[in-house]
Amino acid sequence: MMSLASSSESVVCVRYATRSGSGTFRFSTASGVADQALFLTDLLAFMEMKPSVESKPNALRMPRPVQRGFEFRNVSFSYPGTSRNILNNFNFTLTPGESVALIGENGQGKTTIVKLITRLYDPTEGCILLDGIDLREYDLADLHSEIGVIFQDFMRYEMTARENIAIGRIEMDHAADEIAYAAEKSRASEVIAKLPDGYNQILGRRFEGGVDLSGGEWQKLALARAYLRDAQLIILDEPTASLDARSEFEVFTRFAELTRDKMALLISHRFSTVKMASRIVVLEGGHLVEEGSHRQLMERGARYAEMFEMQAASYR
Repeated sequence: MMSLASSSESVVCVRYATRSGSGTFRFSTASGVADQALFLTDLLAFMEMKPSVESKPNALRMPRPVQRGFEFRNVSFSYPGTSRNILNNFNFTLTPGESVALIGENGQGKTTIVKLITRLYDPTEGCILLDGIDLREYDLADLHSEIGVIFQDFMRYEMTARENIAIGRIEMDHAADEIAYAAEKSRASEVIAKLPDGYNQILGRRFEGGVDLSGGEWQKLALARAYLRDAQLIILDEPTASLDARSEFEVFTRFAELTRDKMALLISHRFSTVKMASRIVVLEGGHLVEEGSHRQLMERGARYAEMFEMQAASYR
């Protein structure tokens, strides 16, 4: 004999009874199967997608070293599916040996500039030049090999500490001293020194014996990958959001050493670190409204000075 014992949207439980005993069956309902089928449809659609940004045939290799740098020339951009421009007739340069901090409220185009300079997207209007040549003329994979980016939502690889750093330049084998150097510069060495197995320690909780880290500790490992990459363009897009103010200051102080003679883009809402950049660019409404050093912008007393004083007041 069978009877319905309980019911929910996703599971039906049926009790049964026979001469030899009784028990309970749990069946996935049709609605549960339909829900899972939706995920499968998304996966198949994703697998069928074609990249919208690709290299041209016989594309150019990225210059080594870069001579003149990047130039945004009358660039406007709106994301696919929207008509609102994030950038409007935007003009901007980044030259070798220069560190530039991008400042502005949320939604003003800071991260969009990063996505365009790394060619995750192409401009809607205008062009981006590298050493005077349109960025679309360069081989995409070769361009990416010379760019190191650490985003706020960095990856946490559940591998050894050594592998977490080495994946920053995955196509190469790295000596132990190279890994240690990158860890030292990012302050990840302090984290690794506390691990039971040091650089051979499995990180995360997915595997047996793994050790999980705090957000700030994971962040230092992500920064170590950027050091190991030793790229011509280094980009930090709010990568130290999980660090306290002192730790962030120390990270950016060491970052200044790494980016000497390279190009660097920094995005941070903490003005104590922003003012370390050689040039600060203020964005508003998709336009460049101010640029200069920290001292120059403070003397001007305009938008940057206003934002700096507002943040400084909270610490007084």
